[in-house]
Amino acid sequence: MKAMFSLFWQILKFDRGPEDVPYSTKLLTIALLANFVVSVLGQWIGKPDRADMAMVLPVISIGVEAIALLFLLYFKALSNRFVQAASAIFGCDTLLTIVTIPLLLVGLSLPKDSPLLGLLGLLEVILLGWGLGLRAFIYHRALNMGLILANVLALTIFLLTTLITVKAFPELLAQATAAAAEATKSP
Repeated sequence: MKAMFSLFWQILKFDRGPEDVPYSTKLLTIALLANFVVSVLGQWIGKPDRADMAMVLPVISIGVEAIALLFLLYFKALSNRFVQAASAIFGCDTLLTIVTIPLLLVGLSLPKDSPLLGLLGLLEVILLGWGLGLRAFIYHRALNMGLILANVLALTIFLLTTLITVKAFPELLAQATAAAAEATKSP
């Protein structure tokens, strides 16, 4: 297990690629389950009163990512790369989510007017960008495409996931809009 964490960390640092992940459906299953559990935990910490949302949001995210990857790999006649690419995406995403959870806990423990909330928000945006860059790197390697196209693809899949999430839980958009309006009010 330590070797897998080390491999996923090396992929997160862009030192290795999805082709270095062992072809193992057992590893893919473990990565999917770990990603689901850690994602549910993160969602539940953020919204403890919405267990339904904590369970459904990771299913949407994992499902959209896996289906899009499988479709694209089939389209390019590279479907044999799915297990390794998906294992890399979900294994690395699990590590990024584990790093995000302490930031979430600290943010929830701070008063609403704390200046540290801006810093925590910035760190979360950096982790989001790292996650998108990681996906682009994996798409680049697994789909034999240029990095610019791979980045556009990563962003497109992220936006598709967000669109489906907002359709499933429209109150999230209203909450985000209210929070943005509150943040832009001048003192």
